[in-house]
Amino acid sequence: MISKGIKTTLAYRCPSCGGVPTSAINVFSISGDLFRFKCSCGGSEMTIERTQDKKYRLTYPCLLCPRPHTQVLSRNLVFGEDIFMIPCATCGIDLVFFGEENKVSEAIQKSNEEIALSLGKSKLDDLVAEQKETFYDPQILDIVTFVINDLSEDGRVYCNCKNGEGDYSCQIFDDHLTVSCSCCGAKLDVGLTSTIEAYDFLHSEELRLK
Repeated sequence: MISKGIKTTLAYRCPSCGGVPTSAINVFSISGDLFRFKCSCGGSEMTIERTQDKKYRLTYPCLLCPRPHTQVLSRNLVFGEDIFMIPCATCGIDLVFFGEENKVSEAIQKSNEEIALSLGKSKLDDLVAEQKETFYDPQILDIVTFVINDLSEDGRVYCNCKNGEGDYSCQIFDDHLTVSCSCCGAKLDVGLTSTIEAYDFLHSEELRLK
């Protein structure tokens, strides 16, 4: 079991559909150069980049501001808090949530109610067309991201680029994770819904993106 300080639950508000995509992540998920977390509607994404001083640079969309916000956080804030929220400095709406799964869920619900109340709405459904939440089994995500990180560090991820020239990143969707190369466009989908498939993936000796 991954202990506190290594994993957390991440959520952000999608300005496209109004939903709050949510997922369990761990330090292995964002051990590469850039981690992408997309909303299932395809209209927005949040990225996390690890800095040279071992902090995390977050770039995330806003419900009201025309441009994404950027925030640099320590590892302790990302993985060590029961609940941590990042509001928009302009409108005050909570945009990003980190922490224990139940605490994140409670914080989202409370924030939704505050937004609805501030706009004079009795229900959140009057504020957004639809709210979408996606929770993955932390064990499956832990296994998949650990294997990807391990193979990447050993140089055993291959694409259409020459060896060592690929630029790899991961994106999480509703039921799978996609490993892709931004240079040649090759990619590989890895399922996140089957524990059996995840443990089979644990024995992978290499990844070949197509």
